[in-house]
Amino acid sequence: MRLLYATESVPNRDPVLGDGSSMIPYELIRHLPADVTVTLLTYGGPVPVPDDVRGRCEAVVILPTRPRRSALLRSAFGLNGLGKHERSTPRATGAVSELSASHDATLIHGPHALFLSHYVRGPLVLQTVDPWSIRAGMDTAIAGGLQRPAYLARELQSLRAERRLPLRARLLTVGAQDAVAWSARLGRPVRSIPNGAEPAVRTGSTRTAPVACFVGSLNYGPNIDSASVLVNKVAPRVWQRIPEARFVLAGRRPTPAVLALAGPRVNVLANVPSVVDVFDGADVAVFPDEHGVGIRNSVREALAAGVPVVATPVAAREQDAHPLLSIEADPELFVDRVVEILSRPPRAGMVSEAPVRTWQTVANEYLEELRAAISSAGAGQPLGNRNA
Repeated sequence: MRLLYATESVPNRDPVLGDGSSMIPYELIRHLPADVTVTLLTYGGPVPVPDDVRGRCEAVVILPTRPRRSALLRSAFGLNGLGKHERSTPRATGAVSELSASHDATLIHGPHALFLSHYVRGPLVLQTVDPWSIRAGMDTAIAGGLQRPAYLARELQSLRAERRLPLRARLLTVGAQDAVAWSARLGRPVRSIPNGAEPAVRTGSTRTAPVACFVGSLNYGPNIDSASVLVNKVAPRVWQRIPEARFVLAGRRPTPAVLALAGPRVNVLANVPSVVDVFDGADVAVFPDEHGVGIRNSVREALAAGVPVVATPVAAREQDAHPLLSIEADPELFVDRVVEILSRPPRAGMVSEAPVRTWQTVANEYLEELRAAISSAGAGQPLGNRNA
């Protein structure tokens, strides 16, 4: 198979500039079978194309973005927002049109690149991570009274753009609940393909006190809220029973509000090179989330690293049952479970007690969708529209 893979940003796992969206194409490219020839079409930015990604691709085409000031004058929100208008250049639309014609299928990743779908020739698969209308709906639900009409307008604007996506395209997202909700909104099938994680062996902590950790992008609103809840509500109740307990907040680009949470028993670790090292030094991973969409990658990564996890139902959304995963909605029971785990002796040389979903499995499921798109095109499926 000759695959054209168009991504909204360079696939990477950079600890500072990477994110959950850039992680997916990075892992997918690395895990696709050797008989899939990949041409990567992406946009230049602060992160260079990693050597392992470049080495796996037959060709890499890096597109420039439109100057931000020019894009701001055109932008609105969601699929028509700044991200789209920075990328929607004649060079980009011409490149995807030309390259897609010489490939067996095109996979487009990320909401800021979905506009390219209207210029693709041939079989087409679209991956949105978190659908913009669903994510905007979360913002609408938690918005204050005066802000709510503006947020609702943004949600509806996103939905209108999503409904104009080509009808022949196969649609993918990460979360199963998001897939069901998005399918209902669009009136067409949507498949959930959750992310993966790789098992890791715990070497054991050299700590002198029990450690609870929270891992996530620390510039993302719901994670900022969760970090605040952990330090200001959960930690004081844990300290009443385990005064020596320490809490670690780790993730990329912590905001001033997160940095302000640091204290004698709270460490904030910015832009850690590997979350596995954070999990390796912790006795429990704690996720007191109150908001969020999709599937929380860090919960799955903690489980893959063999770390017990205590999570609210929001944080554990769509996670498979696992012997290391405790889901507690009641605040008192949540704290009780954290205290119980922190009171145990630390364990070393352990791997996850149950299998976790791997990136190889994820790559195989994407390949199923690509093959289905090729098969549908061969059967004469209508090509849909090309409305921008």
